[in-house]
Amino acid sequence: MTINKFCPGSTTIKSPVPEYIECPWCKGEVEIWSDEIKTTCPNCKATVFKNKAPSCIDWCKHAEECIGTEAFKRLKGPQS
Repeated sequence: MTINKFCPGSTTIKSPVPEYIECPWCKGEVEIWSDEIKTTCPNCKATVFKNKAPSCIDWCKHAEECIGTEAFKRLKGPQS
């Protein structure tokens, strides 16, 4: 039996893929990578945020070790 050496939920964080969302201001198409939470619209230059869906970094006690401290802090955002 093979044991995974990483969480399958972290795949899009460790190997990001582009996603395309609509700019809420100009309705243009905006490319945002799966490991980003915000980007700039190439059309109107507005800051566009991706809708944050729950992920393993929200509940897994090994998340920071799994994806790395820099990515963890960037994706988790400021803690209250």
